[in-house]
Amino acid sequence: MYLAQADWNVSVYERRSVDAKASSNRRSFNIVLNRRGLKALEDAGVQLPPEQHVCIKGNIRHTEKDSILRKGSRNSVSVDRHTLAQSLITEGKNRFPDNIQYYFDQTLLQLNIQDKSALFQKASGQHEEKFDLLVGADGISSTVRHSISSQLEGFEVRQHADNMMYKICNLGLAKNLPGATAGWADAFHVWPGAEPVTMAAPPSADGFIRAVLILPQEGEITFDTIQTEADISALFKAKLPVVFPNLEQTGLPPDFAQDLLSQKAAHGGFTTLCNRFEDGDSVVLLGDAAHSIWPSLGQGCNAALESCRIFAERLAQAQGDLSLALPAYTRVRKPDTDAVARLSEIGFGGNKRASNSLFMAKVSTLMLMHKLLPKWFKGYALFQMGDADVPYADIWRQAQTQEKQLLGLFAIVVGIVPTLWIAFQIIHKVWL
Repeated sequence: MYLAQADWNVSVYERRSVDAKASSNRRSFNIVLNRRGLKALEDAGVQLPPEQHVCIKGNIRHTEKDSILRKGSRNSVSVDRHTLAQSLITEGKNRFPDNIQYYFDQTLLQLNIQDKSALFQKASGQHEEKFDLLVGADGISSTVRHSISSQLEGFEVRQHADNMMYKICNLGLAKNLPGATAGWADAFHVWPGAEPVTMAAPPSADGFIRAVLILPQEGEITFDTIQTEADISALFKAKLPVVFPNLEQTGLPPDFAQDLLSQKAAHGGFTTLCNRFEDGDSVVLLGDAAHSIWPSLGQGCNAALESCRIFAERLAQAQGDLSLALPAYTRVRKPDTDAVARLSEIGFGGNKRASNSLFMAKVSTLMLMHKLLPKWFKGYALFQMGDADVPYADIWRQAQTQEKQLLGLFAIVVGIVPTLWIAFQIIHKVWL
């Protein structure tokens, strides 16, 4: 749509079927869009169907102590990924019927960068298409990225796997959760659990809570060690007791265990780091193909949509000159995508999503110091992740500074405690 707005003629080759069904509740959870993603959609003129997304009113951290609706996650929306995809396609068809053509059930087989041609496979056979610009938005296992890597010297790709796995738990309607109050259906829910288990759930338009149960890939408690309904009951009783507080009396909800056991655990994902996003003047990577990240901070889709907006800005500034626009896009965008990849790993990445007491201690300490000494301690860096006006690279630099500040505080505390103890002993002896 950004390209169509700039009067390009666009052919979209989509591997999915034209009648792709809605996301499966068993393997998919809603996407949470903050201001980064929403700004990109707004600038492209996209409006999500109001009845198919949720404007998040806050978040709830469920603990044995309380489950209170707090203001976090406000100004974000939760939307099913199929709804988002179909909304983009519908908008494109309706607004740009002459500029955008969609072709479904198309698989990219081969890309020839030098000849500027792409070979696709469809049901009726193979066909070749020529292009001036090819945008590779074909995901974490990108065929376009692989083609660039094999055809261009100096192109480098590194991927780092998340060590967590997840399954989807259908907890029923939000209004039926233990202790539910008004607003729970529009809230982002988190169950911190106990090491190494955690669970989180963005709200859904239908009012149901489909939580993401996260376990490590290796260790004493993994999805491989949970094989029976008794195993599931023991897990929730020991690690997530607030989810089913009457578990011993009522047991698990009907079909809950069967649904969980029948699912194949999904991998947490990869960070993808490329040393460039383009070949120079005809091929560019966007989204997960260029810069996939762990899902721990909920930034993957937001970063991808923001990249579309920034690429369109570079293209406009270069007045359509691809030899200028594509390298400029890499130069401007790469520092931020590298930063958000690192941030996703130091945030709730890996086991930090399951065992996050140290992480929460850091947050609490920095929040306290910000209140006491606001000139020296800024608000916690990761709280700005959803701010479209703050580059990811700036957040990363702030996070690094705050790590140094925390180490400094720790050193001071470690130094003061023994000093006070020695002083106390001296005073005590003098007094005696």
